Amino acid sequence: MIDVKALESLSSASLAISQHRTHADVLQEVVDQAALCLPEFEHVSISLILPDRQLDTLAATTDLARELDRAQSEARGGPCVEAGRLDEVMLVDDARHEQRWPRYIEAALALGLRSQLGIKLSSDTRGAICLNLHSTTHDDLDAGSVGVAEHFAVHAALALGHARASDQLKTAVGTRTIIGTAIGIVMERYGLGQDQAFKYLVRLGSDQNRKLRVVAQELVQAKDDAARPSGSGDGTRSGATAARP
Repeated sequence: MIDVKALESLSSASLAISQHRTHADVLQEVVDQAALCLPEFEHVSISLILPDRQLDTLAATTDLARELDRAQSEARGGPCVEAGRLDEVMLVDDARHEQRWPRYIEAALALGLRSQLGIKLSSDTRGAICLNLHSTTHDDLDAGSVGVAEHFAVHAALALGHARASDQLKTAVGTRTIIGTAIGIVMERYGLGQDQAFKYLVRLGSDQNRKLRVVAQELVQAKDDAARPSGSGDGTRSGATAARP
């Protein structure tokens, strides 16, 4: 059962996390707030579980949390890996008596691990994203601690989802702006209409086997460079030039 104090702590954590906007900032705030809400876990990380069961640590509160992630990655198994695969909370109540994942547990014990929780937060095209909660001081985790961790994970997953969507929107808007600017440059330079200018950029990217965004960025950057007092040349870069349409 989760007590009132724990619920208040979760509410404060959720508010703190929601005040951040970028995905990277939210990741770090999640692990920082987890350490505050769940003081029995001194070492917290968020990791991406890749298809080959290796871990990529996205954020961590301590170097030891990163070391424990590395141990799971090298062992290709552990609570975090299993949580990502099964979408279930993975509990190591006393690492000294844990029989699962022997390769990881051996390495983790050497690093001082005594108990651990692995909780899946979300998944995307790259793999599963999981919250790792490690303790080097507590052997026995009570049901209340596990319950708080599960509630915290729900808030964290929602915040990460919103931040990821926001980052994707910003990237999309930025890309559209760059491409629009490049279209304007081509229209002015070659006297083309908007559709013709866009098709020209698409053909240029295809001929050079490069993304449209990259071609557009180089074209815009070349024009900016040429406009500077110290600039020289004809305002184009070798990577973004082609025959006149």
